[in-house]
Amino acid sequence: MSRVVMPTASFATLAFELRVYAHREVLANHGVEEFLARYPHPGLGVTLAQLRESAALVGQASMLLSLLAPHEAAVRAMVEAGTRPDAAPAPVREVAAP
Repeated sequence: MSRVVMPTASFATLAFELRVYAHREVLANHGVEEFLARYPHPGLGVTLAQLRESAALVGQASMLLSLLAPHEAAVRAMVEAGTRPDAAPAPVREVAAP
């Protein structure tokens, strides 16, 4: 079983850094959009869509950490409790046979 390593930075700090990174990605995407407007290429539309999805995902991660920040101590305690060798295994969902 791999060990979970919690970040040393606070959730609020991580949320802020991710927000800054998301803004950088949006600005970079704007540059790509301008380039594609000047030099259209059909294959690069997919790349632009992937860049937008990436920026959105980073933004969502930032929002999640912002929401978790007030509960950071409890989250860290739960993770610590769940990573102890004597911790009970995660419950398994049983599925009825057809």
